Amino acid sequence: MRIEILGEAEAELNEAIAYYEEIEWGLGIRLKEEARAAIRWIGHSPEIPRLWPRGISL
Repeated sequence: MRIEILGEAEAELNEAIAYYEEIEWGLGIRLKEEARAAIRWIGHSPEIPRLWPRGISL
């Protein structure tokens, strides 16, 4: 499955990574790794329903 990340989302993630890296060395890198793992999981699990504010859509 092809995953497309919007430019705004990528920029926001990069800002968050830089922010957390300033707070503690390695913290931003851990955020980046967790985000990549979550994106990979989403790509490998497209059949999982989306989460909505009131729960899971069926």
